[in-house]
Amino acid sequence: MSELHADPLSPIDAATLWPQMRRLSTEVVATRSGENLLVASGLAATGLTNLPRVPRTLVLGVKRGLGYRGVLVARELSGGSSWEVVSLRIARDMDDEAVATLISECGGDVARRQGRRLFMRCPESTPHEGAVRAGGLVSYRRELLYALPRHHTNENGPGPGGLRPVNRTDRHGVFRLYARTIPEIVRRAEAVTLQEFRAVLDSYDCEREFVADGERGALSAWVGLADRECRLMVEAGEAGATEAALDCIEQHGGRHAVLVLGEDQAMESALQNRGYTPLGVRQVCARRLAVMNSLKEVVAVPAETLALPQ
Repeated sequence: MSELHADPLSPIDAATLWPQMRRLSTEVVATRSGENLLVASGLAATGLTNLPRVPRTLVLGVKRGLGYRGVLVARELSGGSSWEVVSLRIARDMDDEAVATLISECGGDVARRQGRRLFMRCPESTPHEGAVRAGGLVSYRRELLYALPRHHTNENGPGPGGLRPVNRTDRHGVFRLYARTIPEIVRRAEAVTLQEFRAVLDSYDCEREFVADGERGALSAWVGLADRECRLMVEAGEAGATEAALDCIEQHGGRHAVLVLGEDQAMESALQNRGYTPLGVRQVCARRLAVMNSLKEVVAVPAETLALPQ
């Protein structure tokens, strides 16, 4: 049993990690917003006003003398039931003990904060795969990454092909589309209820969303756009909706954005015909947590006051 421990850091201590980030040169998780969360947490702790909302953030560190062997950053997702590891860095090329310790103790801290799931995305065939499993995370899905065609325009006009911006009344419809298009084994791991689906959408970091109206009031397609990643869900058999969704991504996607598809979304031929280039594969891992509720206080009662059986 490892005697290594990961200590939670205060927001101000987390902000002081910034000068040490160059020493933590090995990324276990592809960084999406981890460093920004470190800086934002430190600014929020100073009491400055008029700052953007900072999500609840958990920062754990494994120390080595005055420095750190590894640092993990996790953030709370929408709804509060799930958290995501957004950054995990270690100082050495390989340090399975530190990786497993950080992930394992992150799960414990998330459970104490009433979280029920912990998510993490890491590259496929990562050399740290054994340490990730030792930390309690299990891979349940593969995500395929594609570079957008060179001719995409990156404009801000209305969505083409019948797609429209999403509104508040579409949330339940998007969840129903998710339930129809995503395999059951994936839904069991990440979102069975609408509240859990809110966390999944939050993990996508979508800045803009578009939907296509189908028959009988149901949605036939959904597109989520972020600065770095674009995602889509399309009803099976809706070829026109698929083309409209890809048109929307090519028109509104960021200049350096990539398209992220689940391995169950069969669109290889359509993407190849439109000039999308495969970039790599990513694993999505999760851990189901037990909520840790403290016991209620008990009061000692003198034995002589108890009613004894006759």
